[in-house]
Amino acid sequence: MTVHTRPEATLGEQTQAYSDIRSRSADESRPSAVDAQHGRGAMTARERVDYLVDTGSFAELGSLAWGADRNIADSAGDGIVIGRAYIDARPVVVVAYDFTVNGASMGRVNDEKFARARQISLRSGIPLVMLIEGGGARITERMGSTTIRGHERFSDLGLLSGWAPIVTGVVGPTYAGHANLVALSDFVVMTTKASLGLAGPRLVKAATGEEVTQSDFNSALHARKIGSIDREAADDAELLDIIRGYLSYLPSNCSLKPPRLNYPTIAERDDERLDERLDDEVLTLVPAESSRAYDMRRLVATVVDDGEFFELKPGFARNVITAFARVGGHSVGIIANNPLFMAGVLDGDSSDKMARFINICDAYNIPILVLVDVPGYIVGVQAERTNLVRRSMRPLWELSQSTVPIMTVVIRKAYGLAYHTMGGAEFHPELMVCWPTARVSPMGAEGAVNILHGKKGIVDDERRAALIDTYKALEEPIAAAEEFKIDDVIDPRDTRQAILRILDFVADRPHQTGHWRPAKRRGISPH
Repeated sequence: MTVHTRPEATLGEQTQAYSDIRSRSADESRPSAVDAQHGRGAMTARERVDYLVDTGSFAELGSLAWGADRNIADSAGDGIVIGRAYIDARPVVVVAYDFTVNGASMGRVNDEKFARARQISLRSGIPLVMLIEGGGARITERMGSTTIRGHERFSDLGLLSGWAPIVTGVVGPTYAGHANLVALSDFVVMTTKASLGLAGPRLVKAATGEEVTQSDFNSALHARKIGSIDREAADDAELLDIIRGYLSYLPSNCSLKPPRLNYPTIAERDDERLDERLDDEVLTLVPAESSRAYDMRRLVATVVDDGEFFELKPGFARNVITAFARVGGHSVGIIANNPLFMAGVLDGDSSDKMARFINICDAYNIPILVLVDVPGYIVGVQAERTNLVRRSMRPLWELSQSTVPIMTVVIRKAYGLAYHTMGGAEFHPELMVCWPTARVSPMGAEGAVNILHGKKGIVDDERRAALIDTYKALEEPIAAAEEFKIDDVIDPRDTRQAILRILDFVADRPHQTGHWRPAKRRGISPH
């Protein structure tokens, strides 16, 4: 859009001309587009930004930018809003695709603006927050071989990965190039009205003849069946609240530690605060009988500050819990078996879920707390057909690469390879303790007797029972404590105190400076 001013126009008149152009991209100047967006049950791009960031903190960039056809008023901003802002007084870069302009498609100016946002995040080391919807590249501007050199969106995000958090909200129909951004993000939340896929329904129909709808690519698929996103939200407002919550646990970049709430250190606490002992209620949360199920979330809530924790992928691989929380004001990543689902046994999906979470925690200096109650890995032909041999090693590999403190508390069962996967002693945890109810062994006592002596007929029932009792005695944590294979067998009521003392102890220790390993920065694997 050309600004026409008379040569003799005053500075005030020229400034007003630019102000008039800028105002054309504001929501107030496009009531029909705004009404259409609200009709979809969605906020506009600018409404989302205003809701997400601290009041008055958003400084937009490119407000005069226009689409390829500068004579079309609806090309204002070219389908994307970018700028600097603050969330909880911490700087971020915000990118909000604007579906009301060209369906938020990725045209040339749109890409220029996104590139500018990525570069600010890269150079400043601050989180990049993307609110995305759209169907990928704008075909009218993106056909032909000249597109072989683009705007480095994928290489930029690869460089940003593990340096500063990449957080994405999927707020509408999201396909092709927009969907690619999801796989390169550290954290993804999606509304239940949105859809997400590498190819949209029209392209699928053209390529394969298959009839699909946007509902075939809904949030339930991604959050509960395949685990490609981390959270679901009912609407835009809940999605934006979730993004704020996620960022509160992370640092601005990997060279910093996560923000710590105003909570006294051990040296600063008075005698009353020094005793962080849990109530006797914790003694009733976990059944002593190994076959009885319980919800591990109740124990997590008991241990962490104010009973609050931020769970990732809560609907996927529910046999394992991955969550951020605070203990004594310190951010901590929690991995825990949940016997309420599949008895807490590990499988391929839970292994992938854990590996990804360990990767995130290590990249951003967040200590890991592991609460163990695992009967082992799932077995059988169907399990092996999920590539379990390789997938089961992913969390173990991530633990071996990790340089953040690990704290392992064995609550009840810890059998076989799964014990090592759940922060076993070979990974040198800062804290390695058991509850009195813990049972640790390469396999359960009855299973060992079955393998060695057969289920029935090889030995009489009395001899069989004696053998089982002998093996069960070896599983008890006192055997490990007597040979100093663990730090201690603790009273369950002292669990929070034991964790808090470690977190205070390591709080000022530099990250990734082990004497045998050089400092490094690592990216976040898309898995």
